[in-house]
Amino acid sequence: MLVCQSCSGKAHQTESTGQSSIFAKVHSYWDNIDVEDLPEDSLEQLMVDYLYLLAHTNDIERKTLWQDFYKKIPEHPDRIVVDYLGDTDSPLYSYPLLEEYLVNILKHSDDSTTSMRCKYLLENYRKNSVGSLISNLKVSTREQDTTLHRLIQEADQSCMIIFYDPECGSCDEFFELLRSQRPAELKIIAVSVTGRAKDIDDSWTSALVLNDEEMNEKFYYSSLPSVYIVSKEGIVIDKNKP
Repeated sequence: MLVCQSCSGKAHQTESTGQSSIFAKVHSYWDNIDVEDLPEDSLEQLMVDYLYLLAHTNDIERKTLWQDFYKKIPEHPDRIVVDYLGDTDSPLYSYPLLEEYLVNILKHSDDSTTSMRCKYLLENYRKNSVGSLISNLKVSTREQDTTLHRLIQEADQSCMIIFYDPECGSCDEFFELLRSQRPAELKIIAVSVTGRAKDIDDSWTSALVLNDEEMNEKFYYSSLPSVYIVSKEGIVIDKNKP
């Protein structure tokens, strides 16, 4: 938070007190809850509320909080955490928070199945991370077989790359939103993952994934559309935020 020079230290003190209060609330969140007697839907709601509070603490505090969380419910349904933090349709979507969760569970888990799952998810979520060069991929346009890197190079500007399924309702909604907003600063490259292209805006570039195995090896998505914003050099600026 930026505090203007004319403000007293009281504003900063109030903010710090508020942050400490949130930390204390999250730190004691599970103290009086018997998770073993809770039905799954009630536990899910408690975990969602916990994740919301957790997002309002800082990364130093969360190192302790993740450990407390795992100690309290080591058999917790981690699918809930992954679904809420990793699904772009979730109001709690946060890749940085999900990565923190997976890293910390790996540190504290003695269960081999949990460790294998976390390693798998962490490896996949880290593919094409912000700041990295987006993976190259063989694709086909109406004119020719080419590559994703070549399409970005030909655009010679920042691009929005959208991986989609023609039968996906969420993809249709996102396309309609783009048509209404028409972001002129971005060249839109729509890439179908099914081998069948959808009719799209004439100003966009339409392409098909040529090799499913290559797609699965180089890219990971938990839902569609899967969206990447890249610079004209192909560096990932943002991802998975439709």
